[in-house]
This record gives sequence, C-alpha cells and structure tokens, in this order.
Amino acid sequence: MKRALTYTLVLFSGVGLLGFSLETKASEIKRITLNSPTKVDPAYRLTLENLQKTVPLTYNESVQKHINAYASQKHRFSKILGLSKYYFPIYERVFKEKGLPDELKYLSVVESSLNPHATSWVGATGLWQFLEPVGKIYGLTINDTLDERKDPLLASAAAADYLLKSYAMYNDWLLAIASYNCGHNNIRWARENAGGGNLDYWAIRKYLPVETQNYVPAFIATVYIMNNHKKHGIYPSEAGFNIFTNSLTVNRKVSLWSVAKATNVNIDVLTLLNASYKNQIISGTPGKPKRLIIPEIKPYIYTALKDELLKSEPVEGDLKLVYIIPENELPVKTTKYVARDVSIVYRVQEGDTLSSIAEKFNSTEEEIKVSNKLKHYSVKPGMVLKIIQG
Repeated sequence: MKRALTYTLVLFSGVGLLGFSLETKASEIKRITLNSPTKVDPAYRLTLENLQKTVPLTYNESVQKHINAYASQKHRFSKILGLSKYYFPIYERVFKEKGLPDELKYLSVVESSLNPHATSWVGATGLWQFLEPVGKIYGLTINDTLDERKDPLLASAAAADYLLKSYAMYNDWLLAIASYNCGHNNIRWARENAGGGNLDYWAIRKYLPVETQNYVPAFIATVYIMNNHKKHGIYPSEAGFNIFTNSLTVNRKVSLWSVAKATNVNIDVLTLLNASYKNQIISGTPGKPKRLIIPEIKPYIYTALKDELLKSEPVEGDLKLVYIIPENELPVKTTKYVARDVSIVYRVQEGDTLSSIAEKFNSTEEEIKVSNKLKHYSVKPGMVLKIIQG
C-alpha cells in the first residue's frame, strides 16, 4: 500500500522568507494527511467568496484540511486574535501607504503567529520571518545591537516591498505569496516543469516544494479562521499588555530596565514592544535617533520621559524623571501600613514646607531630609525631592 504523504503544519514558529523551512515544538505540531479524503462543504466556499477582496481565496480540499486543523487550535488562535488588535493596525497602515491588499496582513499569522521573537532553525526571524541576507536587502538593520526583523513597523514595510516586487513579476497575488515562502527561483523552476508560460499557482503547485504546496492553502485557511472564529468557538484572549501605545524619540543610550523602573511599566511588556533592541539596550544618538514604544502612561510622566530621552548623554544607572504630580493624584494620607518601597519625585511648589510635603505623601520631615541629604528642614520652590511613600 502506498504510504500516505504527510505535511508537518507549523503552529508557532515561522516559515521564513526564502527559507521555506519549518520548525516548532513537537507538542505544537499537527499532522495533516494530504492524500486522505476530506469532505468539502459549499458553505465554506461561499464564506470565502464573501470574504474575498483583492487576493483570490480559492476553496478546495487542501484549504479545508487546514481549516479543520486551525479550528481545533482554539488556544493558539485565541492568543493570535488578541495580539492582532495591536499588530494588525500597524500592518494596515503600512499596507495602505504602499498600496498592498489589506488581507495580506494574515500572512504574518502563518509566518510567526504574531510573535516578534519567533525564529526558525534556518535563522528566519521576526513577525515576517526574514532570513538575515534578505532582510538586509530590503533595508532592515541587523547588527550586534539591533535586529529590525523584530520591529513590526519596519519588518511589515520590508515584507510589503517584497510582495509588491513579486506581484509586479507575476501579476498574481497567490504566486507572490508562494514566492514569499520559497523564493523566485522555485517559482520559475516550477513553471518550467509544468510546461512553461505564465501559469498560476494552482497550475504549478505540485512542482513546488511541499512546504509551499501547503503555504497558500494555510494562508487562505487563516483568512477564514481569523474572520469566522466565533463559529468555531474561538474568542480573542487579552493581548497581555496595553495595546494603546506612544512612540518616543531616543537620542541617548538607555536600557529598557531603566525606562521600566522610571515609568512603572512592566519590563516584559517593554521588551515585547521594543523587541528589535538586543540586550534590552537602546543605543540612540542625536545623529541616529531610535524609537521607543511604550504603553500609554500618565501625561506628566510621558512628558518628563520624552524630555529626558532627547538628551544626548548616555544614562548611567537609573533614569531620573522630574515631573509635577497633579494635586488630584497626590496620595491620600492613611494610617494603614504601606510598603515603603514606592518613591516619588516631587518639585517643590510655592507655599510648600517640609512639613506640608511630608503630610501630603504620608512621610516624615526627617525621612525626606535624610533621603535628599538636606542640611536644613527648609525647602525652596523649584527644589526636586525624592520622597519614599509610607
């Protein structure tokens, strides 16, 4: 009996631009038997026809196999749906500016499951799984301190450029998608083996690498699941971070740890939002500024951070922010015990005394004097004090 041909479907790690090699954990792998019969359903065909915009969403048995597999991966797609609330608006803005069909954003789900740190065994990295040489060709910086393949804005722009170039070559979006997986040479060889001419993806599919034979059906199935997840009992989970963010220009060398400490933002969140910076260090200069992405924070902290990051001197140790806390956000004095590890930076206002400041922050005059190495118990407007709450 002829052995059934199986395809290892990657659930988490990306395929890789021009790498077309797949890798993931064994526990995250499903095997799809390609030549085993799968029932097709006209309802799925109609759904895909209604979803179709610019990119053809062909429905066939291979697409149905992938839909069946994805519909069973509820936890994975629940997480992806949550992450898409952050990443998809970035892709949509880039694709609109470059004139790319919006639905190509789903290709990043096939590539990386929207994980900026995804890396395949051949070295394809990031949300769009660029191999290093190809990433550099398309303008991404990859060096000892920076890997822009992990930057959602820059990597999606590079992916858009590749797909636009491929579409210009083939005038066929499905072939452009296939070439993203296996490269232009494999498309050319497949066309030659299929008899030559401007054949479409389905006409040359059997001559393409096995991964690419399943790459386009996987894309179409992903478009289906991402838009019909509720029918299969799949609902978005929380992204795990505030998806509303701000961008700041960084003119100096600063660690993400120091930013996290100064703003009280979780370091894991900062690392995810700024995944392109190696060793959690941003090496900005006035001549070559870098970009810091940070979740929305209180306006007065944001302004202080913005001013501090525009300075040119490298940050040694902790990042010190100076800001005025609005009166309505000052802590309410309480007699209950409060852990004494929360520090506040406060600029002395007209009419303040050490006694009144201590009362505002539930501290003592002596503690403020010692913490700030004051010689006297007097303060002047404009002085900056570090106050340990308690």
